[in-house]
Amino acid sequence: MRIGNIGKLSLVAGLLSSLTMVAGPALGQDSDLVVNSAVAPSTLDPAWACGLQEISFLQNFYVRLTQYGTAEGPEGTRVVDYSTVEPYLADSWEVSDDGLVYTFHLKEGYTFESGAPVDAEAVRYSLQRVLDMAGCGRFFLTDGHIDPVIIDAIEVVDPFTLTIRLNKPNGNMLGDLATHAASIVDPSVVEANGGVVAGQPNEFMAANVTESGPFLLESYSANQSARMVANPEFVGEAPASDAISVNWITAAPTLLLQARTGQADITFGLAKQAVTTLADNPGTRTIAYTSPFVQQMMLPNTKAPWDNVLFREAVAHAVPYEDIVERVAYGYGTLYYGPIPPSLPGYNAELSQPIPFDLDRARELIAESGVATPVDIEVMIQEGDATQQQLATVLQSTWADLGINLNIRVAPAAEFQDLSQGHQVQSLMRLDGPGVFEVGYYWGYDAVCDNSNNLTEYCNPEVDELVDQLRASSDEAERQAIMDQVTEIWRSEYPKILFFEDQPVVVLSDAVTEFTFSPLPDYRYWAK
Repeated sequence: MRIGNIGKLSLVAGLLSSLTMVAGPALGQDSDLVVNSAVAPSTLDPAWACGLQEISFLQNFYVRLTQYGTAEGPEGTRVVDYSTVEPYLADSWEVSDDGLVYTFHLKEGYTFESGAPVDAEAVRYSLQRVLDMAGCGRFFLTDGHIDPVIIDAIEVVDPFTLTIRLNKPNGNMLGDLATHAASIVDPSVVEANGGVVAGQPNEFMAANVTESGPFLLESYSANQSARMVANPEFVGEAPASDAISVNWITAAPTLLLQARTGQADITFGLAKQAVTTLADNPGTRTIAYTSPFVQQMMLPNTKAPWDNVLFREAVAHAVPYEDIVERVAYGYGTLYYGPIPPSLPGYNAELSQPIPFDLDRARELIAESGVATPVDIEVMIQEGDATQQQLATVLQSTWADLGINLNIRVAPAAEFQDLSQGHQVQSLMRLDGPGVFEVGYYWGYDAVCDNSNNLTEYCNPEVDELVDQLRASSDEAERQAIMDQVTEIWRSEYPKILFFEDQPVVVLSDAVTEFTFSPLPDYRYWAK
């Protein structure tokens, strides 16, 4: 299907003409920094969180051993620099000559909201909790080394010193400890509210925080709104804002109007079509950033009809990629096809050329596959994600001509999280990318057998061996050769559909004086 410009412009005009009928005021006191986002978090537990929305929100309430640095960004803003790791709770650290033992010396004076000290035992408890629960947090914390788990032991030396012992060297360990999964939670509160059950989520922690960081959670209404205030007892660098009101708004017209009128100071998640209508809007500016996060459709390779490689290849040819980038992403997207996004080191453009849109070739492949048509397929998308809704609608229309009946299932955040991570859906769409910006880690999502975080369910033992070789090598030429080899194998097996690498666009009101962008946004650096 080709999405016409006239239809799109008519839709925008219709939305704008009716906006005042559906939009209410943004939640928050007048002095608050108001942040609006299209998609709500599904959990507040750092041990269980997987997606961008929950990670970016919950991480603001916790301190971690390390943190990423920042660098200059476009238009006077800043960006998080994932190549630089700095002290946070840790004052300093040493790494043994063999790379297996990390010794951390903690800063003193940090406390939980309960008044208990943030000490070495709290760090040990928090990290061990993540390992024992074995949720998404474990994958972040271990850099994807979970078979076996790379962390052998976490030991308290004295109240403000602890060691982490690995079973093999890992050059990304300090970065792993800067992720949300390494957030330091209050052991006494967790133990009083369900404790730690191996392999199970904690219901209390899913909707509550046990603050050790720069913000306190003053109020929280799941899927609707929250108010966070600066923690007066926080001894680290104070956040740039005293209070931030966050609204999760699934209604696209409301999200757009509040951005347009300045009711929202910072807006995430607008469809790119809506962003274009703000280009000359007085009082706001739109800024595009680069990020290795990709709009994609997971085709779980163990589930019919995706267990048929020819059928997967067929649908890969049945996507109007260029039209999608032009008319859905409005140019804010990069086309490619391969296991490494263009913004990640190791990307080889020559080996990652986009798949051509060719319906005749798709029909031939479907016939060769032996899959009988018409065939019914369900795709799950997350509530509030306007881009996924548009992508699913494009595929629904295009694939109908091939005898593929695509049914679109819209799921709230928590349901989407549970069903996708539980591998309980036939297919799903997801804006996804690495929590640790390194190819070996990222491939745990797409190219490692028997990994619960691999939502494609793709498995090739040859690729697994190559991934192991990659992660054991520090030689750049050798690493690139391995990455190129995996790229060629992965492309030949069409594990999933890659629509485009997203160029996220943030809308800032002119009232915003400080803003730092990250694919996993950190609210500490925002102010008006």
